[in-house]
Order: sequence, then structure tokens, then C-alpha cells
Amino acid sequence: MRHRLSSLQLSWLLPGIALLVCLSWLTSLEKYLGVRYHFSLEAALPPAVAQVLFAPSRWLDERVRAGGARPLFRLNWPSSGGVQEDPAPINRTPEPPQLQSLPEPLPSGQFLATLAQQKLAPGPQRILLAGDSMMQGVGPLFMREITRLHPDWQVHDLSRQSTGLTVRRYFDWPARMMDEMDAKSLTLIVVFLGPNDPWDMLVDGQRHLFPSPGWALNYALRVDEVLAAAVQRQVRVIWVGLPAMQDGRLREGAVLQNHIFHARAAQWRTDYLATEPLIGLLSEPFQKSKRKEDGQRVNLRANDGIHLTPSGLRLINQALLDHIEQGRQP
Repeated sequence: MRHRLSSLQLSWLLPGIALLVCLSWLTSLEKYLGVRYHFSLEAALPPAVAQVLFAPSRWLDERVRAGGARPLFRLNWPSSGGVQEDPAPINRTPEPPQLQSLPEPLPSGQFLATLAQQKLAPGPQRILLAGDSMMQGVGPLFMREITRLHPDWQVHDLSRQSTGLTVRRYFDWPARMMDEMDAKSLTLIVVFLGPNDPWDMLVDGQRHLFPSPGWALNYALRVDEVLAAAVQRQVRVIWVGLPAMQDGRLREGAVLQNHIFHARAAQWRTDYLATEPLIGLLSEPFQKSKRKEDGQRVNLRANDGIHLTPSGLRLINQALLDHIEQGRQP
């Protein structure tokens, strides 16, 4: 005898199947919302609800990451100690970031200056380019020019569009850079990212609203993950600062992010490359173009007020090349 489902059973079964399908696509939906609209469904839901809904996909993500992967680097803060002048083997870390209030914007016409605190090891370099679409613009120019100047150097471009430090679930920059340091025996990492980050951050189930002190502290800790791992492995780091942004939220984020990038580079005695004097100061009104010495204006920014035109990319690329050349051992 054939068993037929009653209308009551169907009324329960069909919604149940629909719910399972929705849950199976939840990770993809979360990723799409994050990339397209910078919105986190997980962060918007009450913590208890988000924990239940995202538990299966989180468990799967952890199993995937655990497959053959080593434990992530742990930060070990020292009880005391200063910073040595010699950036050679360093086996202790600076004090962790202490942030009770947000930094004040700089006066008009001022910017956080470049820090050049490191020297490259002698011989051929193994360089990693890490970042979002900002690095995707600079990366090809840099790779072409640096290999022309130094044919025996190796350059690896790991830049990924729509990535950053705020959301690490789908692309974990600190972990990926640690993997690359070890797998490729890197000597230098260049980091250029940030416009995807000025959004609320979810850390251990707790939501930190942008741009609260809690958000800034956790963002600084993620920068520290990268710098701590690099310093421990004697890998030099050049963290490229952000230029002026047109959008209010991204502009506010760039101000805070540059303060964090600069402050943590100063603590770790790594390098910070300022792009503001080249492309546009965050302390001044946003402008897409800049006047050259001959009086002509050159357009440096794309229409979105974030990305760079070829002229802007060439300026940053040349500044990066000059910075690296100045950091070479005599």
C-alpha cells in the first residue's frame, strides 16, 4: 500500500524543507550582503539568534580551516621593556594598544608622516603584496617595475577585492599572511587595504559599532596580528596609508585607520608609507585632481571617490619603489 502524505503533513514538510534550503544558503547570503552592501546579517541579528542560525556554517568553516592548518599566531604581550634600535631578531612585542577615546582629526594641512624604520636584508627579496582593490590597482605596476629593476627578486600578489580586516570569516588576512610568510620565506610584505573596513565588527559574539573605541581597539589588534607575526619571523612590513576619501563614512574610517596603522607601525618599528601628500589629505576637503608644477591639473581619483586613476596609481607605485630602495642595505 502506498503511503500518501496528508495535507497537514505537507503543510509542515514544505516549510521545513524551505527552512533547510535557506539555512544552507545563509553563508552565501551573508557573504553577498557583506561584499555588495557592507551589511552583516549575523551582526544585525540578536546574538542568541545569530548563534543558532550560523552555528552549522561556522562549524563547517572551522573544520575546513582546520584541515592541515596550524594554530593561529598568539599574541604574547610583555610585562615591560622598550624597543631596541636594531630591528634584527626580535622575540618580544610592544605594549598592546590602549584606547579609551578616539583620536582627534589632524588640523587642516597636516597628515601622519611616513615611517622608515627598517632595512631590507641583503640579497634578493621575496615580496608579498596584500590588500583589497586598492592594492589590485598598484600591484601590477609595482610587479612590472620591481622585476625590471631587480630580476632576481620574487613578487607574489595576493590582493583580493572586497576584503579587509573587519570581516575575517571569508578571507582572514592575518592568517593568510602568516601562511605566506612561512610557505614562501618572505622578506617583505606590503599591505594596502582599508575602504571595506569601516563597518561594525563582530568579535566573539559581541558587536562593536563603528567607530567606537571598542571597534578601534579590536581593529588595532588585527593589525597587531600581522605585525607581530612578521616581526617574529624577521619579515619587513610596509603598511600603506589611505588617501582622502569622498564618502563621509569611508573618510571617517580612513582618518581612524591611518591613526591605527601609523601608531602600530611606530610601536612595532615597522614602516608606514603616507599616501595623503601624494593623492589628497584627509584633513582637507576631498578633491579628485591635483595641480602640477606646470599649472595643469591631473585627475587622480576615480568617480567613486575611493579608487585611483592610472595617474594616481603611478604616484603611489613610485613612492613605494623609492621607499623600498631607500630601505636597502648599503
